[in-house]
Amino acid sequence: MGKSISPISEKTFSRFSNFIDDVINRNECGSIIGLTQREHGYRINQLKNRATLKIVDLKSYFLDDPEDIELSEINNKRLSCFLITNADCLLEEKQAFLTYFNDLVRKNKNLSLIFFFQHNITYPWNMKALSPYQYLFQNILFYPKYNQVDPKQFLFYIEQKLKTKVSVHIKNLILKECGGDLWLIKEAVRYYAKTKNTKNLFDHEEMIFRLKVTYNELEEQEKQVFKKFIKQEVNFTDEENTVLSYLETSNIISPLLSKFISQQTVKENNLSLGKDQKIFLNSFPVDYFFSKTEKKGLRFFLNQTSRLITRNQLGTILWNDSDFSDWALDQFIKRLRNKLIKLGLDRQLIKTKKNQGFVFNNHYVNL
Repeated sequence: MGKSISPISEKTFSRFSNFIDDVINRNECGSIIGLTQREHGYRINQLKNRATLKIVDLKSYFLDDPEDIELSEINNKRLSCFLITNADCLLEEKQAFLTYFNDLVRKNKNLSLIFFFQHNITYPWNMKALSPYQYLFQNILFYPKYNQVDPKQFLFYIEQKLKTKVSVHIKNLILKECGGDLWLIKEAVRYYAKTKNTKNLFDHEEMIFRLKVTYNELEEQEKQVFKKFIKQEVNFTDEENTVLSYLETSNIISPLLSKFISQQTVKENNLSLGKDQKIFLNSFPVDYFFSKTEKKGLRFFLNQTSRLITRNQLGTILWNDSDFSDWALDQFIKRLRNKLIKLGLDRQLIKTKKNQGFVFNNHYVNL
């Protein structure tokens, strides 16, 4: 297959690596925004020749609190740098680690931390959580949008890795549909290498799965703006324009993802019950996603769609008893809403009617 090539062009990689080198040389910290978790491995592998860099993966560690991290190689007399991957955890379940990292940098003048964020930490709602930690976010790089050379080079790289050959026509088709999303390009080449089938190149099961994952990784505000963008709406708020500007300069938007979201918008993600009372989302079974109590409540909601369900009615259905606490019922609704959001549904699917109960707003369909 010829000489080995790198996944992306030297020019694009240099912007990424030069940023890291510059931050380290100034003994500061920095953040890289917009690099997906799946691309972390590719980029970090390209940095392997830098022996001074150490990696801390916030998701792979069994961490209950910051003290569980052992950065034993920190030495105030010589330069130390740690790449903190999956840093999005700091916006959610590992916020306590922010104080730990901030104090660590303050006490160690030769320490640099480089954070890898998939989400945009400069959005106003994210900055609120991060702004107090002045030592951590001194420098920010928005991972550059790939030009035409990078996806093409990555396709050649995967072609070489899979020891396959793709015609120029199929390559152009893949690049046109997948845009700068390297994960989608990889799946298209993998599927073609395995099947030689072009008919289902972009709508086979594994590709649809990747599109769903990509969509569900977007923040809620990004999903709403993406939908407005696809519908060619023109009335955007200042905050929505900020989101749209970021999406357009990232590697997220692709024709394939736009088509997928457009189709999902038409379907509006309907929940339904089968004849055996199994729960489906757009014809996909999702029973496994819910606990026994959650399934019981959701089935009741689906059978009473658009009707007012009193708190007493719901509590009795859930626990077969009228003696239940308001707190327990509120916690149940909170957990169920969170599960529905993770499936890509609107939290307002279950609307609370103050002092009355709940209304489930779903276009209910019997299979």
